[in-house]
Amino acid sequence: MEVNKIISHALQSMPPSKRQKAFAKDTSKLIHMGLNENNYGMSPKAVAALEDSMAGSHFYPDFAAVLLKQKVAEQYGLKAENVLTGAGSSAMIDMIGLTFLDDGDEVLFSAPTYGAFADMAYLNGGVPVSVPVTEEQKFNLPAMKEKIGEKTKIVVICNPNNPTGTYVPIGELEAFADTLPEDVLLVMDEAYMEFATEPDCCSMVDYMKAHPEKPILVLRTFSKYYAMAGLRVGYALGSEELIGIMRKCSASWNLNVCAQKAAVAGLADQEYYQEQKAKIVEGREYLEKEMAALGCRVYPSQSNFIYFDTGKDPAWIQEQLMEKGIRIGAFEMSRVSVGTMEECQLFLQYLKEILETAKE
Repeated sequence: MEVNKIISHALQSMPPSKRQKAFAKDTSKLIHMGLNENNYGMSPKAVAALEDSMAGSHFYPDFAAVLLKQKVAEQYGLKAENVLTGAGSSAMIDMIGLTFLDDGDEVLFSAPTYGAFADMAYLNGGVPVSVPVTEEQKFNLPAMKEKIGEKTKIVVICNPNNPTGTYVPIGELEAFADTLPEDVLLVMDEAYMEFATEPDCCSMVDYMKAHPEKPILVLRTFSKYYAMAGLRVGYALGSEELIGIMRKCSASWNLNVCAQKAAVAGLADQEYYQEQKAKIVEGREYLEKEMAALGCRVYPSQSNFIYFDTGKDPAWIQEQLMEKGIRIGAFEMSRVSVGTMEECQLFLQYLKEILETAKE
């Protein structure tokens, strides 16, 4: 079979996704500190709603996710028409590519960032264009601005950024958005915004609401803060016009009944999630302090993970920790998700052993 004769040209020219290596091994028996999950788990109310929903799973879900969109809209002072739902942030990103990209269109971002955006560009005939993050591992907005040209269709800012955990202050984001051409879509990936504690690390939703004439989409997910990574629930916020166009994509109709009901219940239990956030922030600050004491270069995070440099090959550090039973991420540097305090303590113990052995 000559497969290349039947697959799309876009897929033929696409390099292997950087996300693929994260799923290449069976890690089910490891302590999860590699994919930025919330190890404290979802709200008991969400769990109860999930269990109740299973009895009706032989029926199709509400394809329009009416109740969930209403509840999400209420969170932001928007209308349901401003909300698009899908199976996680990745599905939202795929829909953006399907809706807006033509062959040769450029998707601009700083790197490293979430790999789904480069994948989205390739799969839709677009061209990913990246500029390196700053020395502080932040999105380089001035360098990105210089790269905007006639072929630029989408500009992506992941804030806080994955995998670096760093952020761009709201004032700088708004000033940057002010300068974008009217035919360039600004996509704000705010998957980790709920974990932020710095006062100037905040959402671009208010800016979007104040500038309905600008093409802006804000992406959010239930995978991280709401601990629903396995249920796959994400959403986009934007103008009625943009959201209405994106609803033509079939992926916007496929959010399953269990995910919808759990997400609605989770939104209604903010007290639980605020309690878990406090624990995660405590763990984040603990890890930052203790890793710095081990001699690691640690980048201050506003997410539920930490980007750090041990001076060793990140893939080697990842492999050594997996042998001890903990999974972390490996990029240009290492990334560890904040687990429970017991998990954080065990990670530090093993990391110290690995780094001491490497000195011998």
